[in-house]
Amino acid sequence: MLLNANHLGSIGSGSGSGTGNKSRSYGPIFDEEPAPLPGSETRPCDPFSDEEPAPLPGSESHSCDPFSDGEPAPLPGSESHSCDYFSDEEPAPLDATRNPKVATQFGGGRLPYMGSLPPDGPDSRSLLPLSAATRVTPRTPVINRHSSLFTPGEGDPGPIPALNNLRSAGHDARSTVSTPEDPASPQCPTTAPTPPTPYSGSSHGSERAYAVVPELKVAINNELSEAWVAEAHGTHPFQTHLIETIEEEHYNLDSRVEAWLEQYDGYDTKHKSWKTIKKGAPEARLYEPLVDLMEKILEQFGQLEEKEAGTVIKRRKVVNTHGAFMRHNTADGKKSILKTEPDITIFGTGPSATDGPEFSKKPSYSEAASLWEIKTKPDFTSDERGQVACYAREVLIQQPNRRFVYATLMTGNILRILRFDRAGCYYSQPIDFHKNANFFVKLVVLLGSLNEDLLGFDTSITWLGGQRVLKMRPAELFNPTTGAWEANTEELVFTLASLPVFARRTIRSRGTVCWDAEYKGQHYIIKDYWRADGRAYESAFLKKLAGIKGVGQMLAFDDDRETIKAGRGFDVAEEMYSHSTNLRVLDRSFMRIVLRKYGGTLEKAACARDLLCAIRDIVAGHRDGLLEQDILHRDISFSNIRLSPYEPEKGVVIDWDLAKEMKTLLAGTVTEDDSRTGTRAYQSVKVLNGSPLLGHHDNMDDIESIFYVLCYVLYGFDTCGNPHSELGFLADWGNVLVRPAGLGQQKLAFIQNPHGQKLTRYVGEELVTLNRLVKNLRKFFLSRMEQIGEAIDVYDPTPFPVYERARADEDYQQFLAMIDSAIEKLPLVSSIPASARSTPIPFPDLSAAAPPSPSGSTGSTKRRRIPEDHQDGSSTSRSKRTRAEVPPVDPASDDSDSRSSIPKNMKDREDAAPYTPSKKSGKRRTKRRG
Repeated sequence: MLLNANHLGSIGSGSGSGTGNKSRSYGPIFDEEPAPLPGSETRPCDPFSDEEPAPLPGSESHSCDPFSDGEPAPLPGSESHSCDYFSDEEPAPLDATRNPKVATQFGGGRLPYMGSLPPDGPDSRSLLPLSAATRVTPRTPVINRHSSLFTPGEGDPGPIPALNNLRSAGHDARSTVSTPEDPASPQCPTTAPTPPTPYSGSSHGSERAYAVVPELKVAINNELSEAWVAEAHGTHPFQTHLIETIEEEHYNLDSRVEAWLEQYDGYDTKHKSWKTIKKGAPEARLYEPLVDLMEKILEQFGQLEEKEAGTVIKRRKVVNTHGAFMRHNTADGKKSILKTEPDITIFGTGPSATDGPEFSKKPSYSEAASLWEIKTKPDFTSDERGQVACYAREVLIQQPNRRFVYATLMTGNILRILRFDRAGCYYSQPIDFHKNANFFVKLVVLLGSLNEDLLGFDTSITWLGGQRVLKMRPAELFNPTTGAWEANTEELVFTLASLPVFARRTIRSRGTVCWDAEYKGQHYIIKDYWRADGRAYESAFLKKLAGIKGVGQMLAFDDDRETIKAGRGFDVAEEMYSHSTNLRVLDRSFMRIVLRKYGGTLEKAACARDLLCAIRDIVAGHRDGLLEQDILHRDISFSNIRLSPYEPEKGVVIDWDLAKEMKTLLAGTVTEDDSRTGTRAYQSVKVLNGSPLLGHHDNMDDIESIFYVLCYVLYGFDTCGNPHSELGFLADWGNVLVRPAGLGQQKLAFIQNPHGQKLTRYVGEELVTLNRLVKNLRKFFLSRMEQIGEAIDVYDPTPFPVYERARADEDYQQFLAMIDSAIEKLPLVSSIPASARSTPIPFPDLSAAAPPSPSGSTGSTKRRRIPEDHQDGSSTSRSKRTRAEVPPVDPASDDSDSRSSIPKNMKDREDAAPYTPSKKSGKRRTKRRG
């Protein structure tokens, strides 16, 4: 029975009428309507987000990019810039496992309260005295020594505030008066596994999504809502880890600190108090005394500058940045660049941080080493957390090789240390820094350290003579001549563009950063990201997919470079638990892969024929990956399918880090939340439905996603390849306020209705052929929609078909046959005047390396790898097929301007501030880790 999206009711209603076969009642495919968006502004939006951000209750509708994973569509009149190369987010980084210690220790009753500190002073039990007189003894690993055993109380992570009236709040993120929150209701722990907590959302948002900073703070709080991990009481392992870290760097540091405190006239050793830091003093009276004290500490322990061969290569300074309003990246601000003002910032320069030792004229997040925020009360409210997180997020954005960021939240006598990384935030218990002066001195030395690794920089990326370079020593390299992976001991040195082609604008996420790189005259994309525990290795998939036409190829990889757990001081067997939900927070591992550099997204195809030839190769490559290697992509999106400059292929599928082996999916070991993997704007109707009756992700879900990308190109761009300022029905596809069920209803209606929308990307006879193709592809998916409806029928469900390899092969054949038929009808030359065509990204002339396939031929859609003997035009039997030789790239023909997709106006640090390094240059020697 084919459902009609115009007559959908609620699941379980059993409504329906008709005659014959139509007399049976079918439950609808979706059980809720899309969230209404009255008065919402429609415009192109951010193409990068591929998780489903949770809607913000009460939020005012604001424009949003409909496609969460492709090239950012420039607004009308804005400067065009290159697209982002990879999508980034996977759903549910939280595990379903509850904190076992909570369940067993408290047995389901009300949990102990841990709220804000009482007005008359801190609870001494929560303070760790770390002076020489009270040293920390070596700790014995326990199941959960790092994680809090308490549910949220006053001042602890709790409900996320709505966006009500935020647009009138201005762009100031500050809140000088802290208002404690009401204690949240405690969670009742259970030993039984519970459903995974959905990924609450992403602050990556749309291009120009945030009108004011408070809106951004809400999005960040939403992103981190289940990712606040509290240091355990009693053992205080986070504080211990910080001390051990800095003491390993500085010989005999403890005795040196004690000796300095004894002779420093600014500390009262008898009353254990810093003389110039007054307890209970207003914020404004704390800034300068703290800046002066911290500057003296850094000077005393040799952390203000470092020289090499008599030349300064690193510097540190402490600055009162209250009122400085440092600029955010250009992508976040809706009408203007957002600005925020940490109270105190330790700034740093050095080889991994900047391209010279001198500081910028204006304070910039691009040089922030650590952040310090002052409050009058130690309440630790969600507003305060969001404020500090807002600063940390911007540091991660403007310093794309930063692994984590330290921030400190202080009053006149109490502080907490917060470590922001790709798993969220790990924070300490409150510490009285007057009584624990020894600890405070060490903390300042650590957070202002000249060792860039300790501050969170990836020191494999450095500046050298005004040029970023990246060094790695992969264990294996792919040899394109032999088609084999070979052992390697050589250190590879890549030159990088000064700015990444893509950097994720979040804290908690995979944190993907993609660099345009060159090595031995060939061009690559280097992708750094943080793999969630339990996720498959993208490198393992790409090794299996080596040589398959239509699949992006990998040169090298470096897996599991470090883990979040290790960085936080956790033992391997220990778990991290969310303080607010008691659910396990998954560990993440730092990954690096080196990929061939491919072309632009599909709207850049010069003519309709090129577009469909690219689609054909992409679908064929997807098929070969599944049917030959049992690998299903599961994250098809606008930015994950690309034009290819390498003949004979016209298009490729990239970004396989959310892929799964089909045998894993068939075994049923994928979690419910994992079943919704993918970029929501392009997810299939079945995936959006999310019903367990529909089974796992399969080949048809990905083929449907490819269809939606094709539709986005055809409906979302004009004849010059420029995005429309008004996207019409496409706008809701990526609108975060439209729930999955509502979006599924819209896509179902789109498939069932062959009329009403106008194709705009091409003109003339091309348009007629493309319109007929879209109608045929819609009909192709109608039987799929019928199967979904029958499977979730409330009264008489029909089991949804289980994946079968033979049927999948038929699906590909049918889809490709329609594509090939359309290609045959298209002219070899576009009917669009040359002056009006989209200009593709320039690529080297590869004709000498590999002759192109005839542009007028549709080519075979049989599964194949790229034949080595393609030059003589002879057919290649399957027994002779070998892995393809990667054609060399002529560096002389590469357009240097295409190496960076960051707009030119972002390269001036004082004007724009995203990622912007100092303009200083000059040769110097640098220290590097390893």
